[in-house]
Amino acid sequence: MEKQKHQLTDIPTEYEEVRAKHPHIPDFAWSIMLRYTPQKPVTPAVWEVVRPFTISTAAEMEPGTYDVTRRLMTTTAHFHAWVWAGTGAQLDVFSTYTQDNIDRYLHSEHKRKSADHRWGVSRQLVKIGRELADADLLALPAPDGKPRPPFTTKEIASMHSWANSLSTSLKRRNAWALLGLAGGAGLTTTEIADARVSDIHRDGTVVFVDVRGANARRVPVRNSWARVLLRSVEGRERTDELLFHGHRFAEYPPRAIQTFLTENRASVRPTPMRLRNSWLLHHINNNVPPQILREVSGIVDYQTLMRYYAHAERRSVADYYDLLTGAPL
Repeated sequence: MEKQKHQLTDIPTEYEEVRAKHPHIPDFAWSIMLRYTPQKPVTPAVWEVVRPFTISTAAEMEPGTYDVTRRLMTTTAHFHAWVWAGTGAQLDVFSTYTQDNIDRYLHSEHKRKSADHRWGVSRQLVKIGRELADADLLALPAPDGKPRPPFTTKEIASMHSWANSLSTSLKRRNAWALLGLAGGAGLTTTEIADARVSDIHRDGTVVFVDVRGANARRVPVRNSWARVLLRSVEGRERTDELLFHGHRFAEYPPRAIQTFLTENRASVRPTPMRLRNSWLLHHINNNVPPQILREVSGIVDYQTLMRYYAHAERRSVADYYDLLTGAPL
């Protein structure tokens, strides 16, 4: 009887295509998504507008348990309604899941809630933005003060194994380019999508990437990632060729990278955003000065850069007594 209770016997026509794209989502999860109705302050009229986007977003996250599905719907329904009511713009993951929207939403709608509650909402929204839009987002610090760590050595080794095991040379070159540019030089998804073979240079033992776009710059590649990046350009005769190959979507060219990662799953998903965050935290933990980090990362203002310092390794004031007192080095 319990199994029958959770079976999905019908599905509205407008959601059949969404469900077909995600055959691994269990029926009970679909039932939760389709029957969910948010409580106040979301009105029925607003819910009618944001419901399709909310269900589609939840489906893209592919929930597999009751609690995860319910939390997805509850958190995103209210957030989507707040964004739509405030902007009136067409909802999509790229314009909805921005740092500004998430920060303003938490301040406006959750400022009187507990630190644990605010952190939970922040973590959920940031996770969605990172996975679906590869947005460069940071969640609120955890109440226990433990920052989200960068990729471990074991996880990085797993990514290298994944790249080397892909079935075609084109897929392997795409993976090497992704790992080298994001993990070794901290490029954003957009910058990776724009990178060309001619942008990779070797000067002695140092490999450089010339970054295109609004934040054009030259970035030295970390030694531990340089070899994999060089493998992505080996044997390529056309220097004007894009480093990463994939179908370019007119509304958002970097989406090709997300499609590639979805179609070629890895045990540890090597998202450009988290690779870039790990690259930044590595340099912060190695005491690279903020002005240098700002220049090589392409981050425009110091306020944005300072967000990452909340996730850096904890340091003791005693370690800096000599610098603070002006003692001879």
